[in-house]
Amino acid sequence: MPKGFTGIRLLLVFVAVNTILFLMLVTSMTSAHPWLANVLPGRFETGVNASGYWVFFSLVLLVNALTVLLAGFVLVFPALLDGGPMNVRKIEQLLDRAGISDDSKDACIAAVSEQAVAASAQIAVGRAILITGGIFLVLAFAAVTTTLAHAQTGAAMFVNAAGPIASTSVGSEQIWRFTADQISGALLLDIPEIYEWHFGDLANDTHARLFTDFVFAFRAILGWVGLATVITLMRGLRLGRNGKKPAKAKET
Repeated sequence: MPKGFTGIRLLLVFVAVNTILFLMLVTSMTSAHPWLANVLPGRFETGVNASGYWVFFSLVLLVNALTVLLAGFVLVFPALLDGGPMNVRKIEQLLDRAGISDDSKDACIAAVSEQAVAASAQIAVGRAILITGGIFLVLAFAAVTTTLAHAQTGAAMFVNAAGPIASTSVGSEQIWRFTADQISGALLLDIPEIYEWHFGDLANDTHARLFTDFVFAFRAILGWVGLATVITLMRGLRLGRNGKKPAKAKET
């Protein structure tokens, strides 16, 4: 599929998702009884104290981050799942053994080299989008956690050594430290938790099931993003080497 066509489709998906979210916000704000109050915590009066709408805005950021990550995976996975071109030098040796003419051999080597360069470029673009989406995902996780903590009065989303903590008493700095703990656990295979290396003293309260599932999903997705980034780096280096034509082909 042409890259331009794929990019247009991804852009249309992004615009469609944001249009739906915008219509949800407008219909809720213009109704006599905001229907978002039935599904989201917090208050939905007008003004900066509308904690429920802040929760909605943080969820919008989360949905956009997931959309960007989806676009990155769409670009990266086809190139990773494809067997990819063989090493140019190995192909040249096989063609020599098969007795292929020099003209045909050079044409095959040139085609393989161009395919390797194109695949390497696609993986590089996909990797950049994945990294960007990962950064947005981290920001969205911190935003959702902060707005939920401020919107849920009387609820306990976190625990420490002393026990459950009221969410409204948790400060932004503590939430960022909690976010850093989740990032390190997702990207470093839980090594910090094994050795009890923590940025903060908060952990998710397992009795808050919805928030616990949210933390699990965040760590799982961020872990996959980190793994995909490493794989694309290794595959990109391999394709870069395969894309270099041998000296004989260059002279021809």
